Amino acid sequence: MTPRLDDASTAPRPESALLVVNDLHRDFGGVLAVNGASFDVQNGSNTALIGPNGAGKTTVLTMVAGAMKPTAGSVRFDGREIARMPSYRVARLGLIRTFQISSEFARLTVLENLLVGSPRQRGETVLGALRGRRYWRDEELANVDRARGLLKRFDMSAKVDDYAGDLSGWQKRLLEIMRALMADPKLLLLDEPMAGVNPSLGRRIEGYLTELRGEGLTILMVEHELGTVERLCDRVIVMAQGKVISHGSMAEVRSRREVLDAYLIG
Repeated sequence: MTPRLDDASTAPRPESALLVVNDLHRDFGGVLAVNGASFDVQNGSNTALIGPNGAGKTTVLTMVAGAMKPTAGSVRFDGREIARMPSYRVARLGLIRTFQISSEFARLTVLENLLVGSPRQRGETVLGALRGRRYWRDEELANVDRARGLLKRFDMSAKVDDYAGDLSGWQKRLLEIMRALMADPKLLLLDEPMAGVNPSLGRRIEGYLTELRGEGLTILMVEHELGTVERLCDRVIVMAQGKVISHGSMAEVRSRREVLDAYLIG
């Protein structure tokens, strides 16, 4: 028998989870966008957050990333409470997010965009400015080598000196993912990575994400393309009207009445 949400077995499992979201709320002028969402993301898993438009998925992702504070509730990442940490501190812990609308630096080159993603660069500090190039040169060269390695891996080496604003839509998606990887994430948050990408190019992005999953990177993604979710994700969390209404594998949740009603009725 398929377990339901009110079973004890479906509660968040903090002892084995990298991310635990518990009773998360967010209201905007009295309108509840997120109304008691609870779920966990297991270390090394690919997890999808799905649901109809307006379900609260991106709002949850934004709160998890630290860019928006919850009205109430808890977000624990790698054993630490982060619900009210600023986003830069959350990122330093290894929780890195990409965006539904690409956020590249349009007038920087592709390589420069990747270098921006590398955290704690010596050359960006007051001490680095005072000590000069000799203090930060080796680190910068290592970051450039790493960025070039990512460009080769994602078949983007030919674009290294192009302005990021001149890339196609799917190349900007890849750029966002590569820039996130420059920060060595423990958990990668992807907000609709297939948005605006045609199916054939989307399958190429899926291939890259499958490789990352195979290497043990933990991923939580919001995605409307359910075929992509089924191919990529171990576990699916379904939201509707600000709440988690079901979870399990894609095969399990697609036949549940509450999920069908949410997508059909909204």
